[in-house]
Amino acid sequence: MNVDRAFKGNLDKTIELFDDGMCDGPDLQIGRQYLMYTSGFPNRGVPARGCTRSRRIEEAGEDLAFLDQYSSGKVTTHVEGTVRFRPDEPEDSLLGEAGRTPLKNVQVTLSGNGKSFRATTTSDGSYSFMNLDPGEYAVEADLSGYRLDWAPDSVVLVANGCFEANLLMMVDRRIEGSVRDGSGTPVSGALVEMVSTNERLKRWEQPVLLDISDEDGHYTIDGIPPGDYYLGVNIKSTPTKEHPYARTYYPNTPNLREAVRISVVTGAAVQEFDLRVPNRLPLVTIRGRVRTADGKPPLPQDHPQIRIKGPGLYGQIEQETINIDVEGRFQFELCEGIKYSAFAFSGPMGSQRYSVPVEFTPTSENDQLVLTLDKTPEEFREMHRR
Repeated sequence: MNVDRAFKGNLDKTIELFDDGMCDGPDLQIGRQYLMYTSGFPNRGVPARGCTRSRRIEEAGEDLAFLDQYSSGKVTTHVEGTVRFRPDEPEDSLLGEAGRTPLKNVQVTLSGNGKSFRATTTSDGSYSFMNLDPGEYAVEADLSGYRLDWAPDSVVLVANGCFEANLLMMVDRRIEGSVRDGSGTPVSGALVEMVSTNERLKRWEQPVLLDISDEDGHYTIDGIPPGDYYLGVNIKSTPTKEHPYARTYYPNTPNLREAVRISVVTGAAVQEFDLRVPNRLPLVTIRGRVRTADGKPPLPQDHPQIRIKGPGLYGQIEQETINIDVEGRFQFELCEGIKYSAFAFSGPMGSQRYSVPVEFTPTSENDQLVLTLDKTPEEFREMHRR
């Protein structure tokens, strides 16, 4: 590539470029002119790609204007970006970037260094803040009927530097409320879930809609696609030590047939539903052993592990790591009276050994568990297929 102008660094008139395989870049064609963002060792070749803003010169007007200021020392410390609309799933996944249209008249707020700045997006969804002090900032966006869906965690500026903070907003469609126990006390740590009433949806087609109640018992579920849903605590998940509450549907029933359907409409809407749950489920300490087919404990270097699930094929429970000692002994806590499934596995990838999944219901009398590693990966998978 012939170098017409170098904005930074000393380059020869001609440099050798190579494709380093990192991300996409412009489709380089002989006879065309490009703005290239890259770094490397000129005497050994320079990467032509690598997750940068490299592009055809016809598409680089904004970049060139900035680089002209940069090279003349006139660049000010600034933040700029766009605010775009993010559709509901599955439309967002199907359309991708093409479906995320710009939003105008969004109030964007930049806060940091003890100051706040405000800007309004133009018809193409863009905004900018100029002449800022170096430091760390937070960015927010506000538009009636919409909520901020994604923004960078923080904006860090150095002197004469810039930051591109592109934001996504969605229709403000949410359900919120509080979770309380029978005495009216706020409940924290309750897993509040919504499940579509459409029985034709497969498990993996269900939108993931959940929140965990805070110390005041408050929860908020947003980003809800239009449709009819059931709402409640642990209505899709199995109770655990972290979320020890029995399945309860809104308005206050363990029975699905008595649950009230909640309709979520297309436009912006905020609905409030308060939930009541029974008292926390008591915990039972499960003690047991993992052993190989010949009755010996698994070797520590084979990294034996235990997985706890709800009954059936699905529903692995996320929990803290279960420690297994050199004798194969373990212990962990689960909710009393709830049906679980457990299995163990051990060994290097490809030659692991599994135990038969054991279904059990913890009680004070049923607190022992033995898991025997005597199944190959193929045999384990076949059990699941059956």
